[in-house]
Amino acid sequence: MASAIAILIANRALRTFGYGFVTVLTGIYLKLLGGGDAAVVAALGISLLSGAGMNALVAYYGDRFGRRRAMVVFGLLMALAGGILASAPGFAIALAALALGTTSPTGTEVSPFLSIEQSIVAEVAPEGRRTRTFAMYNLIGSFAGAAGALASGVPTLVLGYAPNTVDPLRPMFACYAVLGLAAAALSRSLPETVEAGRNAPRVSLSAQSRERISRISGLFAVDSFGGGFVVQSFVSFWFFTVYPESRAFLGVIFAGAGVLTALSFLLAARLGERFGLLETMVATHLPSNVLLILIPVVPGFHLALLAYLGRMALSQMDVPTRQAYLAGIVSREERTAANAASNTSRNLAQAAGPFSAGGVVAAVGLTAPFLIGGALKIAYDLAIFSSFRHVKPGSV
Repeated sequence: MASAIAILIANRALRTFGYGFVTVLTGIYLKLLGGGDAAVVAALGISLLSGAGMNALVAYYGDRFGRRRAMVVFGLLMALAGGILASAPGFAIALAALALGTTSPTGTEVSPFLSIEQSIVAEVAPEGRRTRTFAMYNLIGSFAGAAGALASGVPTLVLGYAPNTVDPLRPMFACYAVLGLAAAALSRSLPETVEAGRNAPRVSLSAQSRERISRISGLFAVDSFGGGFVVQSFVSFWFFTVYPESRAFLGVIFAGAGVLTALSFLLAARLGERFGLLETMVATHLPSNVLLILIPVVPGFHLALLAYLGRMALSQMDVPTRQAYLAGIVSREERTAANAASNTSRNLAQAAGPFSAGGVVAAVGLTAPFLIGGALKIAYDLAIFSSFRHVKPGSV
């Protein structure tokens, strides 16, 4: 199964490289296409909403349709989204690309790729090393995302100044389309052994698993709704708008954030194995959300940047621990359905965040989403620890 892990990690790296530069550029691109501030912020929720819909389909049909076949389809949709964005004549057409659900405004995976891949990784990981395998899977993805964020600065490097029209940005979205085709090709090369069985019946969660997944999905939804107020495309747009001095090196900022995030995964795995998955999730996530609230409050660009980078060094340490924890509290055959159910709830709630943030921005201004998002995420941290502290996962 080592070859399957290698292919999955390579596939994820290709996609997250694309997410890295698309995340930085999407809000700016939409604004240059004619979108107003509130409309741009709200539009970021469209891809999250569509991704949630496809995750729901994965929950019901993913294993029966075929894991490899589904991933090929998602790669082709990613390519189509890139092609539409690259050629979009205006704001409205660009929204059609976001509606395909295969672009990420968050800088992380929000597409249906994730539900399938999480199931495969959990199955092929060596016994007792599931958390570390998830950490490596996320580590490589984050490094690739950081490289992608750095690549978002290519148009500025070529021009010698930050682009103020859409044309210098169009080749970046064409590159995203090519990455989608490459992701589809890699998905086809996965071995047959990753399949759950083409004729497998749709798995129904046991009563215990259904109760656990319903409860944890509801809590994940609170966290994701809060995160939806401050998706990475919004943060890029915020720096671009509030601190014009950041425009020439936004790519460097988000590349640095990606590197910090990637390195944090290795520490998260070790902390999770030593102190517990849930404990690590909460102990790292809580201070990151305090820093999130501070970003628009502290005076000046440099302190805001420091708060943001500090936040990113901590905020994703719950990702491999959360994935391993979820895999450990349900049975093997329930994992695809459980992952899809939790990812769907996360995506739906996260999609509501930008729509809500758009209204908040229109009424109050660009500072409020940070305050609301941070407060909601802190409430989630306290609630999940209180609710699940007695539920112990299987092998990590």
